Amino acid sequence: MEIFRHIEAFFLSNLDLILQVLLHCAVLSILLRIIDKAVKNIREKIYKNPDNSSLLHLLLLLTKVAKVIVALCILGSFLQCRGYSLSSVMTGLGITGLAIGFAAKEMLSSVLGSILIMTDKVYKIGDYVIINGVEGIVESINFRSTKIRTINNILITIPNNITADTIVQNRSNSEFFRLIETFDIEYDTTDEKVQEALDILNSICDENDGIQSGHITMVSGLSESSIKLQLIANTNTNHWMKYLRIKDTVYKETLRRFRENGINFAFPSQSVYIKNNEN
Repeated sequence: MEIFRHIEAFFLSNLDLILQVLLHCAVLSILLRIIDKAVKNIREKIYKNPDNSSLLHLLLLLTKVAKVIVALCILGSFLQCRGYSLSSVMTGLGITGLAIGFAAKEMLSSVLGSILIMTDKVYKIGDYVIINGVEGIVESINFRSTKIRTINNILITIPNNITADTIVQNRSNSEFFRLIETFDIEYDTTDEKVQEALDILNSICDENDGIQSGHITMVSGLSESSIKLQLIANTNTNHWMKYLRIKDTVYKETLRRFRENGINFAFPSQSVYIKNNEN
């Protein structure tokens, strides 16, 4: 019975504190549930549009930040009710936050960079990009960095603060990839053979289902050792690997048909003329 009297005395003497704790915990629980419900609705809308998948990372970050802010506000309210000076507490938190900010400057800049990338929709997972000279397919985007898989199957990690401050080429955002290729043939090639070579390039494009109509072939220049033939054609894809397969087919067909028709590719060469001075 003595124990129950002690417990009763404790509750009676600390009733105000207990009620304040319960009230603030209830308010915190309600606010966190409201945040979770709102986040669930936003997540469902994001799932409906695959292009916004990168926003899920940003939503996760903002959710955590919102919950921390709510918890700090509830804690501040509780301390204020207990007679503590909220301004002093905020000053202390501000100084601490400033010190942490200086210590984690690089991490914070990467987080801010990731927010810019996700909100501006610079790229998403699966896009073929060129960032700071690194070219490849985006494998993952997190709050600190972006991981890119190069054509050589090398995984490269780029901090998002670097990405936010550099030029990003997103080739997957194009409606299609353009094929611009130059073929060098020998100067000994006759005019008829030059025209035949252009006709072959046109024929290759016409027969390729991956290339749109309206392609252009021309003599684009005369170099030191070759006649330059240029092909400009729009493909039907913005997928990098499919584009490479189309390009591979065009090259192979060009090699085969040029050889079949006696059209020789040029290589760097020089002609030397010796003048014979006779007395």
